[in-house]
Amino acid sequence: MTNQNNGPQGFWATMGFGAIFFLTGAFIVMVAIGIIPSDPSDFNAPRWVVGAAGLVFMLAGTMVALQGAFAPNPESSILYLWLTLILGTIFMLLFSSMFLWVGFGPGEREFSSSGGVGPVSVSGGGNDLTGRLVFGAGGLFMLLMTFFMTYANWKKIRDFDG
Repeated sequence: MTNQNNGPQGFWATMGFGAIFFLTGAFIVMVAIGIIPSDPSDFNAPRWVVGAAGLVFMLAGTMVALQGAFAPNPESSILYLWLTLILGTIFMLLFSSMFLWVGFGPGEREFSSSGGVGPVSVSGGGNDLTGRLVFGAGGLFMLLMTFFMTYANWKKIRDFDG
């Protein structure tokens, strides 16, 4: 089902939603690069990983806003297709890199596990190897999906006939 509301309310709602994500990511990036001061002991990951998380939010907000800006039929624009290819690929590479760092990066990790059935729940420390395997496999899977997504977007550009 497609969104048939292409009026000003839909445009401004999309822009507002995209702006919230973009500004949240910008705040995280500013903390990561030191513009907004923070205690280094508060970081449980390298600053580049925190910065990558912020950039993921910024790119997500940008892509939401782009879809609204090119509405009602964004895929009829070659500019939109190129922007989707470039921004989407960067988004997925950054997103994958965070999971790959958790799975394969140096240093210790702290994982927790929890589960429950009905009102009974159990939680505790997680196994380091299991946590790394889950995050590493997830990162590799996302990297594979990045290649498929990039190819699919490139094919749309190649087959574009305006």
